[in-house]
Amino acid sequence: MAILPDHSSTQITQREMTQNQPIPCPECDRIKYFEGLCYACNNRKLREHYELMTKDQIEETIKNIIDKIETIDQWEDVYKDFSGLLAYQDIDTKEISKSAFEKNVFYPPTLYRNASEETQDKLIELILKPDCKEANHILSCLAVIGSEKVREVFYELENNPLPWRKKLHVNPSFYASLGGWTFDESGKRTELNYKECFSIANEEREDNAIIIGEAKSENCSVCSCQTVNILTLNGNDKRLSFLGLNGTLKIPICPNCASMCEKTIIRYQLDGESSFEIIEPFADENYILEDDFKKLTTNNLKLSQSKKPPYFSCGNDDVSTIGGNPEWVQDWQYESCPDCQKKMKLLSAISWDQVLEGSEGILYIEICTDCSVVATFHQQT
Repeated sequence: MAILPDHSSTQITQREMTQNQPIPCPECDRIKYFEGLCYACNNRKLREHYELMTKDQIEETIKNIIDKIETIDQWEDVYKDFSGLLAYQDIDTKEISKSAFEKNVFYPPTLYRNASEETQDKLIELILKPDCKEANHILSCLAVIGSEKVREVFYELENNPLPWRKKLHVNPSFYASLGGWTFDESGKRTELNYKECFSIANEEREDNAIIIGEAKSENCSVCSCQTVNILTLNGNDKRLSFLGLNGTLKIPICPNCASMCEKTIIRYQLDGESSFEIIEPFADENYILEDDFKKLTTNNLKLSQSKKPPYFSCGNDDVSTIGGNPEWVQDWQYESCPDCQKKMKLLSAISWDQVLEGSEGILYIEICTDCSVVATFHQQT
């Protein structure tokens, strides 16, 4: 076996030392093990870049996206620009979707969010072909458009499937939920997302609209970890009036089991205490350290003072949101209410890294206001 020269050995040792030694982020002092800004600060700077764009810069960037739309699947500049402008500038995608269709680009489906009626009808023409070869992508694009005509087409295809359906694992109604809506056996439409969106951020100011990570006196019956109200919402705050909750909603969970169980079912009473049940726990050991629990329950997370674009969480930013369109870590997932069996509506998506530093994944919170039931579940890459 060849022996590396001494200088190569020294370089490797120095690199390994850099990777293994804790380095504070130069902006927030967060500990990391690599040079430069931490993940959170990098994401914040990227968001600020797009939020501070002038009208001319936005128009120029949109033009570049249209001109280079075929490269969006390379997950580099064009994809980053599109995601950033959609999330932080709420851009109209009409012209982008026209260009995407002309070049047979059907991913990401949000390209077609504001597609014209003409582009919509061309997509419908494709999906109605018995031998449609990209049915899954076309259905996703139409789901994001989500018009009444799209609902009618989906309902017809659900009841009278074409040959391409045999190659798919799910019905059109499942694809519809990607767009934040679905329909029942009679074709009646149900909205699965709130159109309004507010973010949750670390800010030094007084604000009682929400509380994240409020410690409770009870311990979990599965792992003995101290439980928390992971989210408390003041439904009487005017910013949260779109939720239709005329009171305070508390959502208790076990912070340890929440990421290691199938889901948690919460039965709530406005202005009262809520109870929870852990469904299919995967382990009974508590991995939440005392210092981590203290950080979880002593944070400065506040509700944003103004609305955010509905796709705010989809801009590769490490944020949590109330309402809006979620960024799914895995496949989109809308739970059925255990009482009425109807699909539940996405209430919130909480980034674990915001509340438990170094944690991964997102806790999704969905609600059925008819039955006063909340479900939470965790997704992680």
